[in-house]
Amino acid sequence: MGALVRRPALISAALAPVFFIGGTIVAGALWPEYNPVTQTISELAAGDAPTRVFMTVAFMLTAVSHGVTGIFATGVGWPGRVALMAASVATFAVALFPLPTVAGTSVEHRWSAIAGFILLAIWPVLGMRRSTGVPERYPWIIRPVGAILGTGLMAVFCFWFLAVWASPALGYIGVIERVAANVESIWPLVVVLGLWLHERPRRQASVGRQA
Repeated sequence: MGALVRRPALISAALAPVFFIGGTIVAGALWPEYNPVTQTISELAAGDAPTRVFMTVAFMLTAVSHGVTGIFATGVGWPGRVALMAASVATFAVALFPLPTVAGTSVEHRWSAIAGFILLAIWPVLGMRRSTGVPERYPWIIRPVGAILGTGLMAVFCFWFLAVWASPALGYIGVIERVAANVESIWPLVVVLGLWLHERPRRQASVGRQA
């Protein structure tokens, strides 16, 4: 019986929110005029932003982290792993197709960002597992209740963000975007930790037999 998660996924899932959430916090601090309430994360990497290089690297490192997690979180159903790796590609595209200016727009960037948001929201339910037996083969976080809960939670924030994005006069697009994007960056870690902890008794039993 194969492992549910391998060590590289633990490392990459832990690093993704460090690179993404930490990157946005540091980039915002490096640009005093930036307003995280009314401005988007993408503006930190815009062509004329003083934090362009720093935030672009943060996007790329986040993308690599999601890709590695998708490869090595072997307990997740393969459709979910493929979606997480596709989200990695979309995040790379966000970095490769930045906004031309802070006040500008880019079709390529917009669709890359939308694809990334959607893929990072739906991968848990696509990776859902059903297991039988005592003890259960899979932890609750990737069984139907946990998987649907994860996707449902992120979908709520994503739809809220899209609604605010469509109504700029509301004036808090930066806040809801950060909430949605931060939750999406953390959820792979929640799943990976769930897999790791669920498998710990089996690892300990294996070590005991070898002793």
